[in-house]
Amino acid sequence: MLEEAFDKYVSSYNINDSYIKLKYNHSYRVMKLQEKYAKKLGFSEEDIELARVIGLLHDIGRFEQMKVFGNDDDSKTIDHADYSCVQLFDKGEIKRFVKREEWYPIIEFAIKNHNKRVLENNPDERAMMHAKLIRDTDKIDIIFLIGKLREVDVTPTKDKIHKRVLNEFYKHKVIAIKDIKNLNDHIVLQYSFVYDVNYPVCLKELKKNFGYYFEVQKNNKEIENVYNYAMNYIEERLEK
Repeated sequence: MLEEAFDKYVSSYNINDSYIKLKYNHSYRVMKLQEKYAKKLGFSEEDIELARVIGLLHDIGRFEQMKVFGNDDDSKTIDHADYSCVQLFDKGEIKRFVKREEWYPIIEFAIKNHNKRVLENNPDERAMMHAKLIRDTDKIDIIFLIGKLREVDVTPTKDKIHKRVLNEFYKHKVIAIKDIKNLNDHIVLQYSFVYDVNYPVCLKELKKNFGYYFEVQKNNKEIENVYNYAMNYIEERLEK
């Protein structure tokens, strides 16, 4: 069973570590979001199960990343999506979770692309369908775990948001990691997630989670402006 295999895999790490526990719980929530939205989007039973697999395994490289490098900063260690694919496909761990080898190219493509600023093109429409969904559900839960569960502190600092970051945001662009210089820049990056939601059906839940997320940021006028702009953008997309 998928969940049993995953639990056994994670048990080789320190599950009492707060970060390992965070990523373990995140993986399960994303798996459930994958199932929820795959059903809403009318995926076949097979594709619903495939979506669940991708959701549970999408961050599997995070556990080894923390063990090897001691932190989860991709810019200072390794891209965690690429590292997930190393664990699953280069090391052959995928066989512990999935026996259907015809699923492997789709799983690998979706996981590799779940965190990239731009989704690479793939002529396989099914692979694109799954890659788009995991990108959406991962964003939904990232904002949930930060905003509702408060597992990561995003209380704004006194730092100014860099002009390039704001300019890119108001141009409806997802902010590049290389442009992030402080926590407030990073907060704007996360609000820019709204521009990269592939399935409109996912927008309502993302908007609700951003409401929780904004609760700790109300004392910063620049971020309040960004929040209001992002929420208006979502409303305009939903109206269409």
